[in-house]
Amino acid sequence: MRSSGYSSLTVDGLVAEVGTTRPTFYRRYRNVGHLAFDVIQHRFGVNEIEDTGALSSDLLRLQRQEVAMFADPLLRNNLPGLLETIRIDESIRHLYLTQFIGPRRANVQAVLDRAVTRGEMEASQMDLDWICDLLLSPLLTKALLPVGAGLTDELARRTAELAFDQATRSSAVVARG
Repeated sequence: MRSSGYSSLTVDGLVAEVGTTRPTFYRRYRNVGHLAFDVIQHRFGVNEIEDTGALSSDLLRLQRQEVAMFADPLLRNNLPGLLETIRIDESIRHLYLTQFIGPRRANVQAVLDRAVTRGEMEASQMDLDWICDLLLSPLLTKALLPVGAGLTDELARRTAELAFDQATRSSAVVARG
């Protein structure tokens, strides 16, 4: 998966490489998509973002972790095929949403909740979907369409700053209103 990517995975190739049988493979995995998701999930599980005491630095830590994940050849070489599988396979889509995206969104929610507790933003102005989209979309674009500078620390910094500005802008408008 790291070198050739998802599109080159076959059950026959996998069982030959690890010295097992097709029945053994199918006892554990429904298909190659399930194996690939399991490998990605195992490698890139979600780590809670330690509270740094400030929303801006929490967001930056979160983004640096995500940039590192998207830059890793294991994810980059498998992402296009996995996204297609997520689109057509309901069971993989469910795993992706509940075990991969859900915990990442919960991480963002925890970061924003801490900011509310510290008074950095208003809970009523929190738009989790928008902040998650701002954080994920540029990384996904750079991973799928590698143009320009790519997946760099600068990208992590800029996207974290954008999310911070958006999360705190609404609070500032409300406070002035």
